Amino acid sequence: MQKPYIKLIQANQGSNKALIFINGYQMKYDKNSKLWSFYLHQANWKGSIYQLWWDSGSKYGRKYSMSPLGKIPILNELVHSYPHWRMVLERAKISGSKYLYSMLSSIEENEVSLIGYSLGCRLIHYGLQGFDSKLSSKSIKNIILLAGAIRTIRWGKISVNITGKIYNLYNRDDDVLNYVFTHFGAYKYKPCGVTRIKSKCKNIENIDITKLMNTSSHDLKLYLKALTKFDYLA
Repeated sequence: MQKPYIKLIQANQGSNKALIFINGYQMKYDKNSKLWSFYLHQANWKGSIYQLWWDSGSKYGRKYSMSPLGKIPILNELVHSYPHWRMVLERAKISGSKYLYSMLSSIEENEVSLIGYSLGCRLIHYGLQGFDSKLSSKSIKNIILLAGAIRTIRWGKISVNITGKIYNLYNRDDDVLNYVFTHFGAYKYKPCGVTRIKSKCKNIENIDITKLMNTSSHDLKLYLKALTKFDYLA
């Protein structure tokens, strides 16, 4: 696993606020910072923008040449995707729990918000489990979860250490999260990307965007478009 790092995408002089975006599964080589920046500005974000890069794997990282299945593409994909998926799940957990705190400490701004897509939400989840606002020089304001590929529990512990809210934008019809992620055994729990976070904390807000999106696609761009309909970054 390559060590994760934070990269400044766009600075905003005079602002003490930063927003860090985190990509999802198999987006290791995706150069989509312009896509993120465009829609974050459309959603009225005015502060600095950072990318937290992590070793999320890619389709190029799976090797099929030694497969005993020969020339059966569908079975080939199923057999080789699962171990790759499990490996990347663990990378997201390690990238968050081991490195997130130090990466947050490395940026200049004191008020930080986080926005994750798919497995990027898993990184946030594990990275902030041990976060204590009383022991940090950084203040975590808002956390935005798009198509979260992570469980619906233990967000309450995180919510007490932030100054703003956790916004969980979920699409009940997301095919990847409903079928590939859950039904095929890749993950035995229903993720927060298709259902509500289970918590009574007042600063956790669940937003059902199923009708707004009107699609079963797991596409990042569509989720970012949905985000622009709200004022969570204003």
